[in-house]
Amino acid sequence: MQARLTWLVGALGAAVERRGPAWSSSGLTSADIARLLDLLRAEYPATEDPGTARPETDTVTEDAALARLQRIFGLSPLDADLLTIAAAADIDARIAAVLGALAGFDTPSRPTLGVALELAGRPAGDGAARARLRSGAPLIRRRLLDVVDTGPFLQRRIAAPDRVVAHLLGDDEPDAEFEAMSLTTPLVGSVVADQLGRGILAGASLCHLVERPGASGVATARAAFASVGIDSVAVDLRRRASGTTAAEAAADASREAGLLGAGLVVTGMDDAAAVPQILSVLADSAVPVICADRLSWRAAWTPVAPLTMAAPTLPRDAREQLWDEAAPDSPPHGASPAREHWADLVNLALTAEEIAVAGRVAQLSAAAADRSLDIADLRDAARLHGGEQLAASALRIVPQVTLDDLILPAATRGSLDELVSWARHREQLLGRGGVGGKGTKGNGILSLFAGSPGTGKTLAAEAVAGELGLELYTVELSSLIDKYIGETEKNLENIIREAETLNVVLFFDEADAIFGSRSAVKDSRDRYANQEISYLLQRMERFDGLAVLATNLRGNIDAAFSRRLHFIVSFVEPAADVRRGLWEAHLTAVPAMDPDDPVELDRLAEHVELAGGGIKNVVMAAAFTATAAGEAIGMRHLRAAAERELGKMGRRVPPQLAR
Repeated sequence: MQARLTWLVGALGAAVERRGPAWSSSGLTSADIARLLDLLRAEYPATEDPGTARPETDTVTEDAALARLQRIFGLSPLDADLLTIAAAADIDARIAAVLGALAGFDTPSRPTLGVALELAGRPAGDGAARARLRSGAPLIRRRLLDVVDTGPFLQRRIAAPDRVVAHLLGDDEPDAEFEAMSLTTPLVGSVVADQLGRGILAGASLCHLVERPGASGVATARAAFASVGIDSVAVDLRRRASGTTAAEAAADASREAGLLGAGLVVTGMDDAAAVPQILSVLADSAVPVICADRLSWRAAWTPVAPLTMAAPTLPRDAREQLWDEAAPDSPPHGASPAREHWADLVNLALTAEEIAVAGRVAQLSAAAADRSLDIADLRDAARLHGGEQLAASALRIVPQVTLDDLILPAATRGSLDELVSWARHREQLLGRGGVGGKGTKGNGILSLFAGSPGTGKTLAAEAVAGELGLELYTVELSSLIDKYIGETEKNLENIIREAETLNVVLFFDEADAIFGSRSAVKDSRDRYANQEISYLLQRMERFDGLAVLATNLRGNIDAAFSRRLHFIVSFVEPAADVRRGLWEAHLTAVPAMDPDDPVELDRLAEHVELAGGGIKNVVMAAAFTATAAGEAIGMRHLRAAAERELGKMGRRVPPQLAR
């Protein structure tokens, strides 16, 4: 700023001379002002006669930062002079003192519009010059200059924001507010990124990347800028400071990108209430902008339609590379025994940004526990990204069991093992024009767990999710079904879309309530009910995730849904050998057994024909009874509890159970 301040000191001296030798302000005498000017001239020595008039198009160009601002923000020479005058008050207190005196203030001050125009060599009545300080002018519109007062036009003061002053002085440390919004993301190249980059070179100033589940819009946008040699910054408007509107945050981000000479990537608009206002700011940005979000663009939002593309979903090899970069100290994904668990991790449909965050969280967790990073840390960190949007309609369960914790018939266990295997490898086989074929159907896996109550359907769904390292969301049917036409479909659509995005296992208990058989049409209610079921069946066919439906009555599920199911797993009443294993498993949690009244496992397994849920109830009831009596649990407690459980179910107590 040396050359610019030298020019300004000369302009200040000329303004003082025009006021005459006896002039003084209310705060400074003429001698005080003269001494200030002498000090300023000594620090900023002039190379030519400061009183020499300059042509209107002339400006000092030795300052690289200001010259770049002129180029990027489209500033005129007059704009550069006005910006210099406003910034100088915060650069040198002596300049602020003279500016205050020229405006008639008692103390140092920022320049008024009247003084600024005078120093810039423009008459106060120059309409074209005054227009450069209106709200729609580049300096004001792009937040390089603020008008901080109201009142008569010429008495209003102007100020350069602290961030702009710092930039002019060579300091490009972003503001804390911008840092809070900024995203540090990897760059993921793709065909879409290359095409978007070419569009920016061709003149596309506003672009739109539509994010699908698992797509990395921000990483793709940054790669698009990099493909044409442009640096970029990315912000999430949802992280803006409290009290700052989304439009104001977008304007600050646009200014910051301009100061840095970088392209701007914006996400988080789908969470903002004033999308048109945000886009109005971004469409006028001095630098190219790429918006990455899930919005469907409306023509009325901006006067010019943006260049719109779909953000690509990360391919498996890209996710492997990103996990390697996010957690360099974890076991290699090709090494045994971590290979299987690494495959589970790579199968998570996280974006590049989420993988980077999960890697950092996992490293911190391992460091806090004073141990080396392992796959379990990464899986736990990845789970943190799910659940917020589904909270209102589903119960979030972090699985605590795997298939090895279940006691199941061999046929049922084999079906569940196959289901888990499909889920782990579905991306390799389905879609991509592979065995899944072509078309618009989803690449999801739909399963039906059918069986009597208590046979372990819910626990098996949790175990499947645990095997895959995913969270389980049990859908609350009461939050889905709505008496108003179309609302049930809308509720289910919201749940499915979020499940696809977050890559979780959806579990529909008593699924026949919403996927039931269609009936003959007798009135309008039947017709709408059938339309609702038809929509649900079609939407689940396009589902791109893992869903488990459970029912006690398989025959109640619509027949058309059967062909859409990849697995139908039957949960039958357990045989005696399976029941014995269930008794053993539940009794291991009992704190103390009565040696004088030993438990007869064979008799219980043979004659108490209960499913796993019933056996669990019997053991719990016996444990409560024994504890209340201050006794260790024995066969007498289990026999009495079994009789009560069978009575609840309306079953006869077998005579073999009694002594």
